[in-house]
Amino acid sequence: MSTLLQELIERYELAEKAGNEGVWDWDLRTDTVYLSARFLELIGLPPSVATAHRPNEWLGRVHPEDIDWLNACLKGQAGGMPLPFHMEHRVRSEDSGWRWLLCRGVAVDNEDGKPVRLVGSIADITDRKLAEQCLRQSEERYALAAAASNDGLYDWDLRTDTIYYSLRWKSLLGFAEDEISDSPREWLDRVHPDDLIWLQATLDEQLQAGGKPFQIEYRMADACVQTRWMVCRGIAVLDEESKPLRLVGSQADITDRKTTEQQLRESEERYALAARAANDGLWDWRVDTKEIFYSPRWREMLGIAPNITLNRRSDWFSRVMPEDLPDFKAALNLLYHSDRTHLEHEFRMRHGDGSVRWYLIRGAAVRDANNIIARLAGSMTDITLRKRAELQLRFDALHDALTGLPNRNLLLDRIGQGLDRLRRTGGHHFGVLLIDLDRFKTVNDSMGTTVGDLVLTTTAARLLRVRRMGDTLARISADEFAVLIEEVGEPAAALALAQRMADAVCRPFRMADGELVMTASLGIALSVTGYESADEMLRDASLAMYRAKSAGGARSEVFDTRLRQHALKQMRLDSELRTALERQELCLFYQPIIALGTGRVHGFEALTRWRHPERGLVPPIEFIPLAEENGLIVPLGRWALREATQQLAVWQWAYPRPVPLSMAVNVSPRQFRDDDLIALVAKVLDDHKIPAASLKLEITEGALMQDPEGSEQAMRALHDLGIKLAIDDFGTGYSSLSYLHRFPADTLKIDKSFVSELTRRRENAAIVHVVSTLAAILGMDTVAEGIETQEEAEFLLDINCSFGQGYLFARPMPAPEVEALMSREHDKYGDADDDGVDIGMEWWWTKDAGHTIPEATGPEATGPEATSTPKTVATNAPVTKKRPRTSH
Repeated sequence: MSTLLQELIERYELAEKAGNEGVWDWDLRTDTVYLSARFLELIGLPPSVATAHRPNEWLGRVHPEDIDWLNACLKGQAGGMPLPFHMEHRVRSEDSGWRWLLCRGVAVDNEDGKPVRLVGSIADITDRKLAEQCLRQSEERYALAAAASNDGLYDWDLRTDTIYYSLRWKSLLGFAEDEISDSPREWLDRVHPDDLIWLQATLDEQLQAGGKPFQIEYRMADACVQTRWMVCRGIAVLDEESKPLRLVGSQADITDRKTTEQQLRESEERYALAARAANDGLWDWRVDTKEIFYSPRWREMLGIAPNITLNRRSDWFSRVMPEDLPDFKAALNLLYHSDRTHLEHEFRMRHGDGSVRWYLIRGAAVRDANNIIARLAGSMTDITLRKRAELQLRFDALHDALTGLPNRNLLLDRIGQGLDRLRRTGGHHFGVLLIDLDRFKTVNDSMGTTVGDLVLTTTAARLLRVRRMGDTLARISADEFAVLIEEVGEPAAALALAQRMADAVCRPFRMADGELVMTASLGIALSVTGYESADEMLRDASLAMYRAKSAGGARSEVFDTRLRQHALKQMRLDSELRTALERQELCLFYQPIIALGTGRVHGFEALTRWRHPERGLVPPIEFIPLAEENGLIVPLGRWALREATQQLAVWQWAYPRPVPLSMAVNVSPRQFRDDDLIALVAKVLDDHKIPAASLKLEITEGALMQDPEGSEQAMRALHDLGIKLAIDDFGTGYSSLSYLHRFPADTLKIDKSFVSELTRRRENAAIVHVVSTLAAILGMDTVAEGIETQEEAEFLLDINCSFGQGYLFARPMPAPEVEALMSREHDKYGDADDDGVDIGMEWWWTKDAGHTIPEATGPEATGPEATSTPKTVATNAPVTKKRPRTSH
């Protein structure tokens, strides 16, 4: 080898060492490869003098995954590809496994242009590939982390003012990869205007003094122009002079989180507002640390100053009232030792001002994995006003609002307790005293409710003072009081107590214009009678009171079983009377009214009778007062007026007279006040076409005096229709002469109580004479009721009494008997008027046949009173004393 060639080889080997590359030269003609010493070292073969090698010594060490690519490159060069090539592949290394090599090469052609050699170099790039692999793994980790965190990446090159937006960054806003450019405006223009100023300020801070990570939240518009919340993180990349070159970071969608936060914040605001509106104080009890948080409102509710430290259970429990503390602890223990999760309890606590107030706590328990309560939290409400209202309602439910006394419910409860105690222990007997104020309704209506209330409250105070200690006084209705009398078994003792009560009521009430004296009717029921319920005992006391009131009032009665039997009878009668009208069991009887001067029938009084299907004819005294009490008297009275008017029309047609027959119909006090009586009268007159003057309505004196002014107006309206009006039972009520002359009445009816025995009792005769004279002065007729003897009739005629009725003339009779009577009279006298025939005081029917006359002491049946069974007496003897009729 020449010296020059040797120098060239040495120079190349030195260059090879300096470049750290190995050289290879593949002679395609001989299929041998020259491998330099560095090449051999890189593929793990021992260095040797430069010799030719077989290609497999190289290629056989190439990684199986890379050999195909290397062969393809080499064959491509051998096939006539003059361009240099380079590729990376791995070779097996004896000392360190696989090594990465970078192979470069080019083909060398001969004079014919055909490749005869492949010449190139190889360099070890293992360190670089490892670094790239680490970088790639790092990038993969970051990409995976970004994908897992739903982040989109961005890289803002400040030098070119362009931004790389990752695919995920774009997809977060709903854009495809090619729908967004690399301009910063793609980012900033979509930020909400209210948030853009803060984002720009953050980015400007990074540009001025970067190097520190930043994070900011803002709103952006997505592809659908919907607002979404984003969180942006990033950091500035600085150059050697600490100037920012890039802003690199990520962006994540936090819309769901922000929505949840907003809902939570709204929920917390709602709870805070609800707690404030409910005026609640909050508490949070950490059971493990035994600490309790008390809200400012909790402290305020108890009047505790803000500067006082409160965080222990004793701060709470020490303020609970001792009487309520055991129940409060029991409620907590029940929560601890059961599966309950909620607590609700009411108790009292002492306020900072010393007052005692009611509170309601509600709480929820939080349990750990072992089902042990770790925490209790809840609210506390001041319910003092509500508790006071409840106590007031409870008091009102059991007490009378006007007097403050126990009411009917509380009285019944205490009577029931007494009966229970009596059954269990056989202790002392007791009684119930019922007190009803007589004529209270009259006082209340005439003097006003203010006076009525004063009477009630004053009576309550008086009864409270005279009652015995331990007895219960109650007001059970408008004008009724009751006393539960303890340890009373004998009627005498109960009556003595009743007298004390009655005396207290009877003391005069001082009014502004004088004094008012009240009386009371009292009924007593004793437990010795034997009762199952409180209602029964109070009922029997009421029955005894009604008996006292029906006997005239201002007295006391003790209940006995006969009262109950009578009450049951009245109840049955009430029920049967309600259906009597529908079943047409009621009928009218008619009693003749006689002209005393002529002895002829002037008219009739219609009297209601009840033909009971089982009992027969029921006396009016049994059902008329009952009808007045239960209100049936109004429809009964309407029926009676229609029926009587219809019957009168028939008789007036059958028995015509120059002065038509008249009909008197009783009007009850309730009907006179409540019914549309004027319209009813006008209708019956129109329906039956009778002369108005032949219809006479009889109204009791007592009914008129209940409301004199109203009565006067009603009577004038009726009088304007042309009918006649009579004042019944005159002298038995509380009439006043000052009112009497104002009433447009045509007749005064003298009550039978004055007519009875007027020939034997001087005072009766005097009263009857005065009434007759008064009627004459006022231009009224008089009708005497209950005439039973000729002497009575003669006396009445002597004092110019116009008309009379009674058993002396005829009893009340049904319509057929009246018609028989009228036929006989018509046969005897024809159609002549009373003024045309002077027959004297000779009542013709007393000579023609016997008729029934009651006992002298029996009640007269000319009104709603009962009629006794009359006896039959012979009356066919002529009247011995006669006198001419007296006109009037």
